[in-house]
Amino acid sequence: MKIQSKPFFFIGAICFIVAFFLTCLDISSFNRDFYKKEYAQLNTAAEIGMSEADLTHTTEVLLDYIQNKRADLDVMATISGVDRAVFNEKEILHMVDVKNLYLDAMMVRNFSWVGFIVMIGIGIMISKKDSIFALSDMFLKAIVSTLSVLTLLGIYALVDFNSFWLQFHYIFFTNDLFFLDPNTDILIQMVPSQFFFDLVFKIVSTFGIGILLVCLVSIYFRRKKA
Repeated sequence: MKIQSKPFFFIGAICFIVAFFLTCLDISSFNRDFYKKEYAQLNTAAEIGMSEADLTHTTEVLLDYIQNKRADLDVMATISGVDRAVFNEKEILHMVDVKNLYLDAMMVRNFSWVGFIVMIGIGIMISKKDSIFALSDMFLKAIVSTLSVLTLLGIYALVDFNSFWLQFHYIFFTNDLFFLDPNTDILIQMVPSQFFFDLVFKIVSTFGIGILLVCLVSIYFRRKKA
């Protein structure tokens, strides 16, 4: 029985979509210019009662911690005229969970890139001359399948982002440490729901543009072969 290349190309395409989405998430989530823009729009420093310099430093500490570039979240700042530790114990424990989730996601991303290369390589060896057509065809099918799910999630997020964000936390976290008090907890004051709405939109927009380009290239090669 002749081995078909299409299953390998389809799995490779799914791996690409997963890897590309997580790459968009990684790049967008740690873009310092995005944080500066959001802080300016939301007047974050004034809302918290801290200086722009302290807010920038605290953000650097927070992002470095998530990326495992530093071991702790010990950071001091002057908040409403009082010199104090920025994050309390509950916030720090929640960020331990966030860090672990991020590192797991990056592991999935790396394995997905490897899976993409391996699956596409096997598919090319099997199909040889017809590889471009078969690869383009499977990419389109994988993208349609994936985007169908993402579109439903996107509609949910647009209709009720707070519910969407809450369900996200219920799925990916095993405790309720993410329930922070916006009146007392600096972490949620730094990144309120509007911040996350804008971040999710940025991630999805970047991902969507990239996938659209892949679709156009796939359609071109598919029609060229046909």
